[in-house]
Amino acid sequence: MTIITDVKPIDFKDKAAIEKKIDDFAKKYAYADVEYALIISPNGNAYSLAGNEREVNSLIIGKNVLKGSIGVHNHVLNRPEYIAKKRADSFSLKDLKFANENELEKQYLVSGTRRDAFELVEYHIVGIETAWDNAKYKMWEIHKENDTFVIFEQEDILRELKYYLKGFEYYENV
Repeated sequence: MTIITDVKPIDFKDKAAIEKKIDDFAKKYAYADVEYALIISPNGNAYSLAGNEREVNSLIIGKNVLKGSIGVHNHVLNRPEYIAKKRADSFSLKDLKFANENELEKQYLVSGTRRDAFELVEYHIVGIETAWDNAKYKMWEIHKENDTFVIFEQEDILRELKYYLKGFEYYENV
């Protein structure tokens, strides 16, 4: 379901070049009909990937290439409520588990007007799903106490996750 569409050299220590690549990706794929990813590896290459409407699988480039990489991918606006809000939900549990299992560095997400990121400065052998579930429970508690509606469930969970998952940081509107 995923193909490598391009591989280009990049200086992994050049933060400005990396930021430009991520910004260019965001502009190009914010409203794409399928998921795409850009993986910037410490090996000095930037890998462009194309997936389908539901996912892009970065593992195609190899676990050794992924370790320590910086990545960006898009989420498709494929539901009426996403189209109305001009953005899809944020990172999924699957995104988080993938980053943890492959020891990825900072990860970015673009979807319409959404520009989010997260970092894991500590990797976990177990506990990701439990932390996610605890953050989800807390998020629902907060909505119930405030008599508010959940619009983007994953976004709300990610806001709470830092209290349950050591070494996790979530950034909105980056």
